[in-house]
Order: sequence, then C-alpha cells, then structure tokens
Amino acid sequence: MKVGKLPDFGKYQDFIFPGLVIFLIVLSAMIILKPKINDFWLLRRGLLGQKEKLAQLSQKVAVLEGYDRNELLIRTGQVLKVLPAEKDAPLVLATIRSLVNDYHLELGSLNISVGEISTESAKTVTKEKLLPSLDSQLSVSGNLSDFYDFLDALEKITPLVRINQVSITKEGTSVESKIQFSSYYLVPPKGIGKTNRQVISITSEEEKVYQELSQYQSTSVGTSLPSVGSGKENPFVF
Repeated sequence: MKVGKLPDFGKYQDFIFPGLVIFLIVLSAMIILKPKINDFWLLRRGLLGQKEKLAQLSQKVAVLEGYDRNELLIRTGQVLKVLPAEKDAPLVLATIRSLVNDYHLELGSLNISVGEISTESAKTVTKEKLLPSLDSQLSVSGNLSDFYDFLDALEKITPLVRINQVSITKEGTSVESKIQFSSYYLVPPKGIGKTNRQVISITSEEEKVYQELSQYQSTSVGTSLPSVGSGKENPFVF
C-alpha cells in the first residue's frame, strides 16, 4: 500500500507565528474593543438626543419670553376665578348664600354633593365630560321678579355655575323653587408636558372664550362653613 506524501509545512514556518499574532490581535480587538465602540455610539446617540431636546427647550423659552408676564398673571387669575383648580365647596356655598341675600330671597336649603374631597383622588376626566363638577340643589322663595333676576345672575358669577333644572310653585307674585345646578372646576395637570410638544399660541377661538370669562363677576363673600354640632353631619347642607 502506497502512503501519500505529507504536506511540507516547513516553507510556511516564517508566516505561522506572525499570522497567529495578527489573529490574536484581531480576536482581542473584537472581544475588548467592540463593547467600547458600542458604548461610544450609544453615548453619541444620547448626546445627539440631548442636543435636540435642548434646541426644542430653547425654542420654547424664546416663545414664552415673548409673552408679557403681568398679562399672563392677570389672565390666569381671571380663568381660575371662573374655573378653580380644585374643588372648593365652601366657596360655592358661601357665594350662593350671598347671592340669595343680594336678591332678597329666602334660602330654604342648599345641598352640595362634594364627592371626594381630595383633588389628588379625582378621576381622569373623560372626553364626554370635559370639566368635572359639583352637583348641587338649592331651594329658595320670594318675589317672582327678584327670582328671575337671581337666576340670571346665578350663571354670571364665579366660580362657573350652570343651571340644570328648575321647578317652580307660583302663587301671585311669590314663588317657591327648587334649582339643580352644577359648579365646575379644573383638574390640574400632573406634568409640565413633553419636551417635543410645541408651545401653541392662543387661538382666536380661545381668545373669544377668555373675553367671555372675563365678564363673569365674583361676589364679596367669605368661605367659612356653617357650624355643626357633630362630625357626622354634612357641613355642605344648609
């Protein structure tokens, strides 16, 4: 049997060691340097993202600096008078009682359903109900003409009140009535908004709404609650 001749590796001896060294260098580079390169690219992308956010924030600052601070404070204060940033049942109660007195009516009862007192526990506002409200019921009696004036004034006071239902018992020029109404408030945002969200200037429709809100009148009332004898009683029922 004829045995095949083995390859002659002698002529490659001068290349084996340098080739092995180059292979080990490349392998080491892949093992050691690749994570560092990945970290470099991640850091670069992060810096580019931060640079973009900084540019967006700088643009927002430039837009906001174009507004007059005093005018913003006045407008914000006016809107918060009409639509408070939280439930304020004592203010609603005191305002209604003062308005009843202003129109020389006799207050029979005033019941405000406050629901959950804490603003933090307020549920997310749905699209169907853009503004949360306090549902209330009021009974008054007095002169018919004064009563009509009272109804007209009720929807022009702050905080915002809307009449839902009125039932009247009339006798001559006197009237006894039960009124169901709602007072509205805002739910404060939980954040300042996303960085990439544009600052949108007030539209003509929003300006028209503000002009309407600025016509609402506040009454000179305190916010003290009627005294009650027991903690179990409802302080929002008069």
